[in-house]
Amino acid sequence: MKLPLIISFLALAGCQSTPYAIIDGGQSKISDADNYNVEIVAIDGTFQSGKLTKNIKPGYHTVHLSTTGPLRSKKDTSTLVYPLLAKECIRYVVSAQHGPGNKDDWEIRVLDERPIPSCTPSSSETEVTVIVPDYAKPTGDINCLTQQQLTNQTTPVVLLHSVAACIKSQDYNSAINNYFLASAFFYFDSLRIPHKPSHAVVDLIKKDSIWKLSALEQQNFEQKLEVYLASEQKQQTCKWVAAIGSPNYMPHYMLQHLPQDGVSSNTNLPTDIKTTLFNATLNDYLGCLSPQA
Repeated sequence: MKLPLIISFLALAGCQSTPYAIIDGGQSKISDADNYNVEIVAIDGTFQSGKLTKNIKPGYHTVHLSTTGPLRSKKDTSTLVYPLLAKECIRYVVSAQHGPGNKDDWEIRVLDERPIPSCTPSSSETEVTVIVPDYAKPTGDINCLTQQQLTNQTTPVVLLHSVAACIKSQDYNSAINNYFLASAFFYFDSLRIPHKPSHAVVDLIKKDSIWKLSALEQQNFEQKLEVYLASEQKQQTCKWVAAIGSPNYMPHYMLQHLPQDGVSSNTNLPTDIKTTLFNATLNDYLGCLSPQA
């Protein structure tokens, strides 16, 4: 259930005529007492001796940042990883956002992404456009949906776009609820629509929602999700999903994607079969404990 991130490599920026990007950790928010500068400890394993600013080549980089804010204890959490898919001629202004109640609890906060005036992007740089069909898109803008707003009629298309909105607003509890329910409904739909090529629509929906998030946003959510899956909260969410019940919508998003010629999928299943499939979703796929356990 992890969110895949793109992996590449780093090299130092060249001369001014070559497009580059900048990591800038020296522009923390003066108006925020809990926001501090960050030092660049290492980039892709290369030690940087605590610089605040560094030119880099466009592409994916793993950047280790250290907060300049006060820490009450010497712990490994003084350094965090910033995964960056750097674009040409963009300055990435990053900082350390400390928690108001616990100075040792901090996260990387991106304050700004702005063009570098002296840098000229290469004319050959092109972006690959992913065409997402209408049946795999929501009918309108989707905000972050709370647990109380989610039902067995909320489609996975809506749920994944809600996940992205929740991550953007840093409402990680709602993001996890949406993601957990989306995972359950995706799997259930794949059981009642056995034509495997149709299942590929899931990646299209992800590309149009959560995979549009920055690498840092994806990593922050992935870390929250990993902690959640190892906690007792997971079983509480399992009970909530079980109470919602099996999906009560027509899975058009999957039925219309690469349909099997001459074969119609019957999604109006008898109650006992729906119950069996949904129990398999909860227990076998999500790893929820069965009531007998």
